[in-house]
Amino acid sequence: DVTVIRDNELIEFDWYPTFSGRYLIFWSQHPVSQKLGTIARLVDRVVLLSNPKCHFDNLCFVIKVLLENDYPLSFVFENINNRLKNIIMASNRKNVVNINNNETRLRQLMVFPHVKSISNKITNVINKADYLIGFRCINKLNKFIKSQKDKDELVKNNNVIYKINCDNCNASYVGQTKRQLQTRIKEHRNNIRLDQSNHSVITKHIKEYNHTFNWEDVKIVDSESNYKKRNISEMIHIKEQKNGLNLMKDTELLDKAYLNILDDIRK
Repeated sequence: DVTVIRDNELIEFDWYPTFSGRYLIFWSQHPVSQKLGTIARLVDRVVLLSNPKCHFDNLCFVIKVLLENDYPLSFVFENINNRLKNIIMASNRKNVVNINNNETRLRQLMVFPHVKSISNKITNVINKADYLIGFRCINKLNKFIKSQKDKDELVKNNNVIYKINCDNCNASYVGQTKRQLQTRIKEHRNNIRLDQSNHSVITKHIKEYNHTFNWEDVKIVDSESNYKKRNISEMIHIKEQKNGLNLMKDTELLDKAYLNILDDIRK
């Protein structure tokens, strides 16, 4: 991202913007903190990657890019100024909380999914408890921009939450596995060979309605190596189905408080 300039016997640097100009749109459903972070990162590049004589032109370029991404001018100016002040003051201070006995301790970070109607309320409560709070987006790009990997490579993934769709109706099944996905798919396919008392909900659907499932197009809806987080993700994706085959016990550990949040996300 840097242009090297040779001026007589001096070596100078300028920011070389290698991007399309597309950034997080201001009106998108993302936390304001992420939009502030977009401005901060751009200002940091201007100041840290270029010679002072290039700062003015680069800041003008940053303002132009932000305006093209629908950032209000007043919002841009205010937060560029704030970031410049922070850099000048070298505010790389550690986030510590003073304790009454003059000891200090690091503030712990807590990260939550961003839900517009709820996130601000959570922030006010948790900040009082001396925690740092951050938010992550639920609708990540990988939900919409699919990997171009070969199918044979995808089914070798492990620690995934997957979804299998019926070919003949809108029924679907969501599951999770720490093993390679192809191993779990094989178990689903071969379940029909077992005794009737051991038939899965997928097999029962196939037999009852004479339907088929698309075993060659199983979707990976999430990846998570942490077992507890993977279970929560599985339960959430089960609840998101329109006509899910999963049993009620598959989501019985999901707190009812999440149901209202899921409804807000769908809106």
